[in-house]
Amino acid sequence: MSQHDVAKVIEIVGSSTDGWAEAADAAVRVASKSIKHITGVQVGAMTAQVQDGKIHTYKTTVKIAFGVDA
Repeated sequence: MSQHDVAKVIEIVGSSTDGWAEAADAAVRVASKSIKHITGVQVGAMTAQVQDGKIHTYKTTVKIAFGVDA
C-alpha cells in the first residue's frame, strides 16, 4: 500500500493582482504552509474584481487534494 491511501479535498480561493494562474499559485503556496502532503489541485472558477474599467484582482477557486495519515 502507498503511504497515503486516502486523500482529503478542500476548496479555497486564491487572489492576485497579476493573473489567474498567479492566484491559483498563491492559494497553493499559502495552503502548503499548514497542509502537508498536497498531491494535486483542480482549478475551478476564475473570477475578477473590476475597478475603473480594469481588472483589479484576479481570483481562482482551487480544490486541493492531500494525503491523510493513517
